[in-house]
Parts: sequence; C-alpha cells; structure tokens
Amino acid sequence: MLAWNDAAARVFGFDRQPAEYRNLLWMLFTDPELRRVIADWQTQAPRILSSFRRDYARADGDPAIGNLVKELSAHSPEFRQWWHRHEVDAPCQGVRALELNGLGNVGFEHASLIVDEGRHLRLVVYAVQETDPQAEAFARWVAGESEG
Repeated sequence: MLAWNDAAARVFGFDRQPAEYRNLLWMLFTDPELRRVIADWQTQAPRILSSFRRDYARADGDPAIGNLVKELSAHSPEFRQWWHRHEVDAPCQGVRALELNGLGNVGFEHASLIVDEGRHLRLVVYAVQETDPQAEAFARWVAGESEG
C-alpha cells in the first residue's frame, strides 16, 4: 500500500501493519482482523488469490513477487494450500460484503485498476453500494460519529 484514505484505514486497518507488510494479499492471509472483515473469507480469499496468479505470471520472475509468495507460503496454511491450484480469475471486481463492527455486513462495489504494470501497482477502489441499507450509517461510522 502506498496510499489510502481514512475510510480505507478504518475498514482495512493498514496502519496495523509495518510498511513492508502493507500489501492487501499479505494482510488477507496473515491479519486475523482483516479475515474477520471480509465476509465469506473462505470463498473470497481463494478468488483474490486466483486473480493474483495472473499478476504473478506477468511478473516475469520479479524477486519481490517471488518473495511475497515464499513468505505467504511460510506464514499461511491456506495460502500454501490454495497457491498450488491452477485457477486464474479475471481481475477482482464486483460486489464484496465487509463485516464492520457496529454495522454488520455492508456491500461494497470494488474494482482494481492498473496504475503501473511494470511495477505491479494497482489502484483498488471500494465504494459502498448506494443501495445498501447501511450506506448512510457507513458514512457516519467512517467519520467516527457511530462507534462499533
């Protein structure tokens, strides 16, 4: 993670990680709090990983990407097991439910956009669904007006 807004910090907890581990894939498999936040983690995590495989194949032996895979394999039994599958999904986009303290499940539209393919940089955007019954409550939650 190079940058994020206050809402992303509150939802994903990037500030809980040292800079060298502020990577959404790393956090997905090693941060118990993020596991709790991703509703249906057992289904979502393998999908996100299968999408990462596409980027891994394009990395052309980039040592940083290879080291990430080695470290995740050492730290996460799920990553280690699922990494050996061969599924490759399209870029992650669509709707994902997040379980937020005090709000319950909130639906977010999300998309991943390539910023710099050579450096493997993506912009990941999560926007609360306007039709989600918790959309207004989410805005207050992010602002700290409603604590969970």
